[in-house]
Amino acid sequence: MKLLIFFLAVCAFSSVAQETAKDLFNDYQSSLYQIRIINNDSNNKSSIGSGFAVSASGLIVTNYHVISDAVFNADNVRIEFEDHAGNQGSLKLRYIDVVNDLAVVQRLVDSPLPYLHVADNLPEQGSPIYSLGNPHDLGMIVVPGTFNGLSKRSFYQRIHFTGSINPGMSGGPVVNDAGLVMGVNVATAGNQIGFLVPLSPLQHLLANIPESEFSQEQFIALIENQLVDNQTDLVSAFIQQDWPITELGEAKIPADVVPFMSCWGDSNRDQENAHFLSVENRCRLNDNIFVHNSLRTGAIEMEFEWLQSDDFSTNRFYRFLSDGIDGAGAGNLATEEDVTNYRCNTHTVNNRYAVTTRSILCLRAYKAFDRLYDVLYVAASLDHQQAGLVSHFTLSGVGKSEAMSFTEKFIEAVSWQ
Repeated sequence: MKLLIFFLAVCAFSSVAQETAKDLFNDYQSSLYQIRIINNDSNNKSSIGSGFAVSASGLIVTNYHVISDAVFNADNVRIEFEDHAGNQGSLKLRYIDVVNDLAVVQRLVDSPLPYLHVADNLPEQGSPIYSLGNPHDLGMIVVPGTFNGLSKRSFYQRIHFTGSINPGMSGGPVVNDAGLVMGVNVATAGNQIGFLVPLSPLQHLLANIPESEFSQEQFIALIENQLVDNQTDLVSAFIQQDWPITELGEAKIPADVVPFMSCWGDSNRDQENAHFLSVENRCRLNDNIFVHNSLRTGAIEMEFEWLQSDDFSTNRFYRFLSDGIDGAGAGNLATEEDVTNYRCNTHTVNNRYAVTTRSILCLRAYKAFDRLYDVLYVAASLDHQQAGLVSHFTLSGVGKSEAMSFTEKFIEAVSWQ
C-alpha cells in the first residue's frame, strides 16, 4: 500500500512539473533566444547556444564560451540571434565574465522587449526549477529538474541541477515556477547531472555593464584582469593554510589540501610481473576556465609517485626515476598560438626536512596576456638507492609571484617517515 501511495505521489509530482513547464514555456518563450556565431566567409553558423533577455532595451545573457570567437576572431565572425518567432538579427557584445562563463549581448530595438526578471535569492534545496534552452538546434524546450544547492567540490560557484542540460542549451535560463531566473545553464556531467551559474555572478555581471561598447583590445585586457584576479584568489586558497599530510611509500606528502580538489590513489602491487613497485596519489581541480577553443586555463594538479625496486641496480634505478621526470606534461589545453615554449631551470634542492631532490621548474608565457604563465614542476628524490619519490605539480594561468609562492610551499611539504 505504501509503495502504491509513493508511486501515485511521484506521478502526481511529475504531472504538475510537466504542466508548470508547459506554462513557463508559453509565458516566457518570447524572452528566449538562440545565439549564433556566424562565420563571415560561409555566411552560416559555426556554433550555437541559448540566451535570455534581461531588459526591455534588448540586453541578453548567454555563456561566454558561446560567443568567445567574437572576442578572439572578431574579424571573421559575427553574433546573431533567432527568436521564438523565427526573427533574426545582429547582436553587439557588451560585457563578459570569463571566470564564470557569462556574457551580455545586446539586440538593437525600436520598442521595449519582453524579458525575464532575475530572482533576489536562491530557492530552498529540493525545490523544482526549470532549465530552458535550445538543445542540438532543435528549438526551444523546457527541462524540469531539482535545485540541489551549490556544489561543494568546486572553487567556482555552481548550482547542482538534477536535469538534462544538452548541447545548445548553454546560456539559457533556469527559472522557478514564478518565472524568476535562478541561474544560467553552463555544463553537464551526464546522467541527469547539470551545473548552473548561480545568482551572485549573474547579478554582478548585470550591475557592471559599461555604458560604452568595448573594443577587441579592451575585451582581451578585461579577460586578463579577470583571470589574474581569479588565479590570485585560487592560489591563495592553497598556500594560506596548512596542508594535511598522508603517507606514500616511505614518504609523507600533502593530500586533500583543499575541499574543492579531488584526489585518487593507485598502485601496481597486484601485478605479478612488475619489476618495480609504483604507488600513486594524484589530485586535480575538477574545473578549468574556457578562454577560447584552443585554450583552457585555471587548472591545478598535484601528483606524487613512490617508486621502489630490488631488481634494479642503483644506476639503472636513477635512469628509471629520470624517466618519471621526463614524462611530466602541462595540465591544461594550449597551442603554440597561445603560449611560448617552456623555459626550465634544474637545481638540486634540500628542503627543511632534509629531502634532497633533482628539481625542474618550467614556465611558459601566454602570448595574449602579459601577466599570465603556465607552471610545470617535477622533482625526483635522491636520498634512497633503490627507491624514490617523484613529485609533480602544474599551475595554469598564474602570475610569477603566485607561481613562486606555490612552488616553495610544495617543496617544503614533503618529508620522510
